[in-house]
Amino acid sequence: MKEKIVLIGSGQHARVVLYNLQEQNKYDVACIIDGNEGKKGEKFEGYLIEGGYDDAERIKEKYNTNKFFIAFGDMKHRKEVFDLFVEKGWEPVNIIHPNAIISKNAQIGKGVLIECGCLITPNPMIGNNVVVNTGSQVNHDNLVEDHAYIASGVVLSGGVKIQENTLLDDGVIVTLGRKVGKNCIVGAGAVVTKDIDDNSIAYGVPAKAVRKNDN
Repeated sequence: MKEKIVLIGSGQHARVVLYNLQEQNKYDVACIIDGNEGKKGEKFEGYLIEGGYDDAERIKEKYNTNKFFIAFGDMKHRKEVFDLFVEKGWEPVNIIHPNAIISKNAQIGKGVLIECGCLITPNPMIGNNVVVNTGSQVNHDNLVEDHAYIASGVVLSGGVKIQENTLLDDGVIVTLGRKVGKNCIVGAGAVVTKDIDDNSIAYGVPAKAVRKNDN
């Protein structure tokens, strides 16, 4: 019998999460919690939206599960909602598509999504609440810190460091040994050949910081 989990969020990213969850075939969705309490009682992809964050304790008791997964992609709120549910005694689970190729000695945290076609080679460390989207590569000896979001088709060469709460948009390449700091956004198609400082928005080939990420 599969374990029950609760998804947090009912937007476009939740559809992606559901696809990977169903392919993984390890968990059943008990219900959905959404930050918009006005959605309570609606259905999303056939699953009931039970309520908002304030209903979490009631929902935990009703469905007899404390397992959860963050199913929205909004970088402004992923960290705070993840931390909120952990503090409330909920346990994050990992959702990993069976067609992802993952080295046996990869270290992977909790609440991680690794989608179809991803390649995780030897000896990376991937933190908590990280998203690795379709077809991305996390290569040897990488460090991907908590709450990072790696979009589709990203390539992280060896020895790369991606710090917490950073977004790498579609098709970004980070070259050997480079670091992208905390709270950064690296635009689609950029090639990172030099370190990027904390709180930067960077674009281009090669990538350059164009302004501060004030959000």
